[in-house]
Amino acid sequence: MVTNENDRLASKSPGLLDVSGLNAQQHVAVNHVVGPLLVFAGAGSGKTRVITYRVAHLINAGVAPWNILAVTFTNKAANEMRERIVELVGESAAGVNVGTFHGQALRILRRDIHHLGRESDFTIYDSDDQLRLVKQAMTDVGIGLTTINPLTVRNEISRAKDELATPYEYAERSEGYFQETSAQIYHRYQRLLANANGVDFGDMVAFCVRLFREIPEVRSYHQDRFRFILVDEYQDTNRAQYMFVRELAAAHGNLCVVGDDDQSIYSWRGADVRNILDFEAQFPSSTVVRLERNYRSTGTILSSANAIIGKVSGRAEKVLWTEREDGEPVVVIEAFDEEDEASHIANVVRELDGNDSAKKDLAIIYRTNAQSRPFEEIFVRQGIPYQLVGATEFYRRREVRDVLAYLRAVANPRDLVSFERIVSVPKRGVGAKTLRTLREWAEGNGRAPGELVRWMAADQSGMDGLENPFNTRATGALTDLGRMLHRLDELADELAVGSLVNVIVQESGYDDVLDGDPDRSEERWENVVELQAAASKYDDLGPRESLMRYLSEAALVADVDNLAVDDDAITLLTAHSAKGLEFDVVCMVGMEEEMFPHVRSYDDPAQMDEERRLAYVALTRAKVLFFVSYTRHRAGWGAPVRFPSRFLQDIPAELQHYRSRIDSGPGRLRIGMSGGDIEPASPQPPSERTYQDGQRVRHAVFGEGLIVAGQITKFDEEVTVMFEEVGLKKLAVSFANLEVVT
Repeated sequence: MVTNENDRLASKSPGLLDVSGLNAQQHVAVNHVVGPLLVFAGAGSGKTRVITYRVAHLINAGVAPWNILAVTFTNKAANEMRERIVELVGESAAGVNVGTFHGQALRILRRDIHHLGRESDFTIYDSDDQLRLVKQAMTDVGIGLTTINPLTVRNEISRAKDELATPYEYAERSEGYFQETSAQIYHRYQRLLANANGVDFGDMVAFCVRLFREIPEVRSYHQDRFRFILVDEYQDTNRAQYMFVRELAAAHGNLCVVGDDDQSIYSWRGADVRNILDFEAQFPSSTVVRLERNYRSTGTILSSANAIIGKVSGRAEKVLWTEREDGEPVVVIEAFDEEDEASHIANVVRELDGNDSAKKDLAIIYRTNAQSRPFEEIFVRQGIPYQLVGATEFYRRREVRDVLAYLRAVANPRDLVSFERIVSVPKRGVGAKTLRTLREWAEGNGRAPGELVRWMAADQSGMDGLENPFNTRATGALTDLGRMLHRLDELADELAVGSLVNVIVQESGYDDVLDGDPDRSEERWENVVELQAAASKYDDLGPRESLMRYLSEAALVADVDNLAVDDDAITLLTAHSAKGLEFDVVCMVGMEEEMFPHVRSYDDPAQMDEERRLAYVALTRAKVLFFVSYTRHRAGWGAPVRFPSRFLQDIPAELQHYRSRIDSGPGRLRIGMSGGDIEPASPQPPSERTYQDGQRVRHAVFGEGLIVAGQITKFDEEVTVMFEEVGLKKLAVSFANLEVVT
């Protein structure tokens, strides 16, 4: 039956769809209908266009929109995909299931999680909630919080879930103290989650896989519903996501995956590049298409990126090319330290601004979030607007999390983490001892603390026989809390979520908490108002439904989803956060050894390959101009002298223009967005050594010493000096100002 259906679709003539703008390889990917399809889509090769046109082609070929599932990794990408499909096909395409892995998993779990003994009103625990619950689990099993890092344990549990390892399976394969201890914590952590009717992000996909494997009717229902599956950014999938897709596609075999192994940069959070590299072996009948024409970047940027990525071992063979002009060379900026580096980049911003370039078209990319500090400081001083991706996201701000905790405690009375948060904001006379007794009392009676305080307030006959373990004072405090929660429960049945937020702030006493912060009261109130506005968007769904929908969506928001593309501001972000974005101009800063590539990658070839892929991603974000900077000194980063990244050495010299700190200044750089000159040409390092081994030299800080080694590098002359007082130091001659001692 499945074969006949696929044959019918394969032979059906599709409706009219203007595909004149597609190249030959894009045509192949779009026109493929049945069977597995692997699309290697290089950076800037029109991947999103191919996916959206393919969905439109399927609909025109007779596939019902609700039988199509398109999965990606961010809400931003999902929304863009959905909008483009509607533009191509019309409102009939609104029935296509487009969303993130976690978003799709959430819909499945709301419908079917009862098969696993959970209730459909479960709470989604984010990373902060997980950490709090890990700490509680550690305390429960008698492991001190200083004995082992709770954050490390949380990450280990997440990795186990990404590999579909249950607490029992993880315990069986654990080796050494850390894993054996983590196994104990994992087991208790999962029990706490179950008691609280909660799931974390790792559970969401893993539970779906479990449902597909254990409950045949659930698997059949969703396989029949999702007959055609498309997965974007397939190189970023972990094992759980791979099995999720494989189980869904098993019945019909119509699986299309799109990705680029050269952009696989998330192994640290479980992504396995082998999923895309082994696709042909896993699906022997698959069709393979390579999209190698780049529509984004200039020839120079593309050639530079190809030079870096070409040294990665085991990659799928492909070479990106473009019909665009070569454009400007890569500008390499040498700075003295991070402050000097920021000053250079600010100069670049001003010069570009003088050419009427929009600031929103410029990004500053770095390896780690900590590197943003000097750029933020100089932009503030100079009045240059910027937006920071990866800062404290809206939904992680304290007052936002506080109000959300109230909403979650109302939506799910068993939610332990949310309940314990609202106990103390505002203070309610419930101390740590009382809370611990409450938790033990609840667990001993198969209840949650939130349920018991409601019972204490309402004196529900259904819980008669329970012996109150609290003194009069504690009983009074817990009863008052129960009355407040009971009142909010009633209001949640009457009010949509936007109005409920306003009532919660008043009824809970949280308005006093906000007013009691004299330094940030206005800012915190503004965040609560913004939360209320966001929640109000769901008010047309009705009281309880609006509450559940809003909490689900809020839990799945990523920081990059909130990137304000309409604001004329420079974007500051990490190379990881930059993936999927593009800018006219990119400044990649901190391009030094031990920084990029990161020092942690030195002893692991696989990690060094991933650092190369990360550099490739950063480069290919740029459409017109690419600047790269490095410093000779960086506070708090080891050796007194820094060295340019090996990735710079990979870029052919003829594609670079070099600028040193000494030979640059405001107004020396002239760049036109549609073509221009870069001046001055870079000064070259000396052709032969200035200082010789055995010479005695004097340094202004380190004193006198003996030169024991030296070399000419691509950028400078380097010498190693044994100083009498401070020992061995490696110095850059252009900065050291060494004096020969005769």
